[in-house]
Amino acid sequence: MTIRLIILAILLALGNTALSQPLIGLPKDQVEAIIKEKHREFRKDQSVVKQQFNYLKYINRQHTKTWIAYFSDEDICTGTKLVCDYSEYNEVLKDLSSSYSKTGKREWEYTHGTDTFIVSLTKEEWYFILREKKKE
Repeated sequence: MTIRLIILAILLALGNTALSQPLIGLPKDQVEAIIKEKHREFRKDQSVVKQQFNYLKYINRQHTKTWIAYFSDEDICTGTKLVCDYSEYNEVLKDLSSSYSKTGKREWEYTHGTDTFIVSLTKEEWYFILREKKKE
């Protein structure tokens, strides 16, 4: 029984690492496929009729997280934004601190392949925002 729990913990840890694959640099259809396959807690939100920007918007089942992926004119992801209710704050902060290197008061970095990505947290009155972008 203990060995099964250890193996399960290892598999879950490896799975969480795979889920942290950045969307930045990927084409829109691939971003949609990854979110559909690996982030099943999110559903596509098409509530905005007039789109001024090229983006995809997703909302989690509890409506506490809104995830937006922005795209270039060529449909390549240029950055993401995750808007969260403060009920998610402690869990998100814990995930950031355990998964990425802290580089500032509210900024983290991680490397995927040869690229480095920056994740920044902005606190607002009713929600907080995580922005992810490729480091220049």
